[in-house]
Amino acid sequence: MAQSLSAVLSAFGLSPDDGWRAEHLRTLNNSVFSIGRAGCEPEWVLRLHRPGWRDAATIESELDLLDRLRHELSSQIRVPRPGRTVEGEYLVALDGSLYSLLRWIPGTPRRPNTGLNAESAWLLGQGLGLIHSATDGWSAPVEWNSKTLFTGANPGLMGADPSEMEAVLSSADLDLFADIAERTGRAFDQLEDWGVIHADYILGNCHWTASLRLGILDFDDFGRGPRLFDLGAVLGNLADFPDTWDALAPAFLAGYRAAHDLPEDAVPLLPLMMAARHASHCLWTLGHRELGQDWVALHLRARMEMARMCLAVRF
Repeated sequence: MAQSLSAVLSAFGLSPDDGWRAEHLRTLNNSVFSIGRAGCEPEWVLRLHRPGWRDAATIESELDLLDRLRHELSSQIRVPRPGRTVEGEYLVALDGSLYSLLRWIPGTPRRPNTGLNAESAWLLGQGLGLIHSATDGWSAPVEWNSKTLFTGANPGLMGADPSEMEAVLSSADLDLFADIAERTGRAFDQLEDWGVIHADYILGNCHWTASLRLGILDFDDFGRGPRLFDLGAVLGNLADFPDTWDALAPAFLAGYRAAHDLPEDAVPLLPLMMAARHASHCLWTLGHRELGQDWVALHLRARMEMARMCLAVRF
């Protein structure tokens, strides 16, 4: 691995001979490394892409999206700037693996118990609205619909089968999963605002500086889908903190509306969108069998419990 990373860094013009170092941060969909010089803050993020998750064309489409967004929205939000190799390419292919480079986004996530307040929730909503408005008319190589979210067509399964949930979840949870999938499909059929969505807009992917400058990362899941579904992930995060829900959820929606249209008759569908995010993530969870059966079982049950909780939310 060390030799491969050295070769990849050199291809991006960040040779270890010049002091550049890689530090492993995490492995989930991809293996992620911070890149910097000893004693200094990181300057880049290197991604070793998980085989089978995204092909080269899809990754390059994501990087094109980021490059366009950073030019169009640089005065309002920050998104990672893609790096290029010394030959001007986005990707390095080595030993059957694909690597990409992104500029480091400074800051840390905020949650209601770590500094997220009505002001930053408003900015959080505005950030997502800005992305939706800026990408009107843009295309995406992946489509998120009821089939790709809730059936064997979900790319996150990585070879697993949805029926594997039957060995873990209760009959009540399985019935709830089927009900959410069916209701979400009908809701999607009614929604007119489809376009590019982030598809993983969660509190952990939003970094804040001390001056409340918002940086948005991890566009790995981006695709075309119903814009309303994109609100479900972060609203689901906010619902984890019931004591602040009544202040932060309206602030988030107000910020979103400042940048993108949200019809009033769509708001009653938001609890379903929040539940759909959690339920559909059950299939993503099945795709991570390498983390162990106990991890998979724990997260499947937790996702369905959170889905049930979200359906009870009122706006």
